[in-house]
Amino acid sequence: MTIGDRIRIRRQELRLSADDLAQRIGKNRATIYRYENNEIDNLPINIVSQLAQALFCSESYLMGWEDKKNALPDDDSALKE
Repeated sequence: MTIGDRIRIRRQELRLSADDLAQRIGKNRATIYRYENNEIDNLPINIVSQLAQALFCSESYLMGWEDKKNALPDDDSALKE
């Protein structure tokens, strides 16, 4: 599974649109789709970190170094930010 696959799957698990995720990290929807389709090689670590924070998972999970995701917050208020 690629980093793009993990981004897309985690985004869908959280029921976030590409626009929602883009807004959270200060990018646009097209960029999110490019990440998900692995069209951008060598994502900068600061982007991986922003994605992990926005997707409530670790950088290691996104990079494929571990399979365990962090748990969601106790309530879904953080998802509405």
